[in-house]
Amino acid sequence: MLNSKHHHNDNTKANSNADMSQNNWYTKLHPMGTAQQQAQPKQPLNLSIFFRIWLAVALILIVSGVVVFTQLFEHVKPTAQQVIEDTLLDTSKMMAANLQAPVQSGQILDSAYQQQLDSAFIVKPVSLKDQNVRGKTAKTTYNLDNEPEYKQKTASSFRLYVTNSQGIVLYDSLPTSDNAEGADYSRWNDVYLTIRGQYGARSTPDTNSIRDSSIMYVAQPIKDASGRLIGVVSVGKPVDSVLPYLDNTRQRMLITTLLISMVSLILAGLVAWWLQQSISLVTRYTSSLAEDTQKPYFYLGHELNSLTDTIETMKHRLENRAYVSDYVHTLTHELKSPLTAIRASGELLEDDNLEIEDRHMLSQAIGEQSIKMQQLIDRLLLLAKVEQPTFRLNRQNLSLIPVITSLIKDSNVKIQQLNLASIKLSIDNKLINHFAPEQDYAPALLAKTTIAADSFWLVQALQNVLDNAIYFASNEVSIEVATTHSSVTVDIFNDGQPLADYAIAKAFDRYFSLSHQKQSPQTNGHNLKKGTGLGLTLVKQVIEHHGGTVTISNVMRDCNDTSSQVSGVMVSITLPLASD
Repeated sequence: MLNSKHHHNDNTKANSNADMSQNNWYTKLHPMGTAQQQAQPKQPLNLSIFFRIWLAVALILIVSGVVVFTQLFEHVKPTAQQVIEDTLLDTSKMMAANLQAPVQSGQILDSAYQQQLDSAFIVKPVSLKDQNVRGKTAKTTYNLDNEPEYKQKTASSFRLYVTNSQGIVLYDSLPTSDNAEGADYSRWNDVYLTIRGQYGARSTPDTNSIRDSSIMYVAQPIKDASGRLIGVVSVGKPVDSVLPYLDNTRQRMLITTLLISMVSLILAGLVAWWLQQSISLVTRYTSSLAEDTQKPYFYLGHELNSLTDTIETMKHRLENRAYVSDYVHTLTHELKSPLTAIRASGELLEDDNLEIEDRHMLSQAIGEQSIKMQQLIDRLLLLAKVEQPTFRLNRQNLSLIPVITSLIKDSNVKIQQLNLASIKLSIDNKLINHFAPEQDYAPALLAKTTIAADSFWLVQALQNVLDNAIYFASNEVSIEVATTHSSVTVDIFNDGQPLADYAIAKAFDRYFSLSHQKQSPQTNGHNLKKGTGLGLTLVKQVIEHHGGTVTISNVMRDCNDTSSQVSGVMVSITLPLASD
């Protein structure tokens, strides 16, 4: 014991030391007297989906526009140079064929022939610096917008020179100050390669260009009739001559792209706004699910419709679980009372000294409680089925007259047992013989009471109301049917005791029931009975599923046999007529 005690003390000290060391460690991190400040979490950037979609589209347009323009104009200029080279190739071939005779005969050196050639070429390329035209007969000009007036051209912008087979220039279209006649061009690529039987071309910087452009040359051999090389002709053209066209194309493309981008941003904004409104509608629908609102439908949003369908399915599953739990609890609660009465009666019946009259009374109580349990279970199952969110009626066109007359015939036994007067049926204030077969009723009468209804559930509802009326009636029960152009109303009246105001307000609530004192002819006494409280609840659910309404009220009616009035309770059921 002593060792145990010391061991316990040692453990206590160890724990206290550990606590102290922990407290000291905590104190070092959190000094006394200082309030610990908790860092507020940073709020994420909360942008609306409208702005996010619009911003994403704007970024995509900007990035794609920059990439497209960059790639496009990196390929446009080389393509333009290829077009110039192709044009120079065709022109040089044509000039080589035309100059064969003048070069072979020496006419190329004649001044008169050279002047004739000069009239077709610009002596000096146009300078974009001073906008002045230099040359012998040049007429081509450029306006301030770099738009070439090609329709007014009277001379070519090509430069042409001709060399002999050794590369010595025989003719040059440039003016005298820049003329290269007599110069040795045998080392220039276009002439050098052509003399050696290869494709001759070269590109030389253009000193007159303000864009640091170049002049492209393509040469072709001049051969005599026997195929011997007698000279070379080279044709050149400045790249600047096509740049104004490229500038104009670039400007037009930029304007077009900006317009397309603006239209795209507007359309993206509209789509984002529509999506935002649709999501807001789904959000409001989700928030109001408890109110049993109808789900929205989106004509251009398949995914949104799928989302609302999924939400509604989830709602139904959750509600179904809630219904199961609710009905299990209520059924358990409601069955306690009759089970207790049956058990108590059974225990009393085991007494051998019990008199025959008391045994009969207890047996009757057991039977009544068993019937009540059966009714409770049956009606609760029916009500549970009607209140399911997925409940659907199997509607067919049927007339109310045969349905009501059938119910009246089935109730005759109850009427006789309770010594009540025969049930009277009237339609639009005219008495109807409810014992007549259906074929004896006029077609017009059947037509104006035809509704679209589920026969099984409608019979259940009307049967519950009629049973209540018979059960609470003192002397008589009557049924009146009133028709209009769009609806039919069934009033079921009994001359029982009027209901209290609070009872009228709660008549259709589940498990609400009033005790009814009924004199039993077998016992010559009073027997206190109470209903299940589910009949009128079932009626209300069924009628509302049919698109109708049901009410209960205290009324005063004229007595059929006398001129006096009688008070009672009336249940009014209004249903829409079947559409054509």
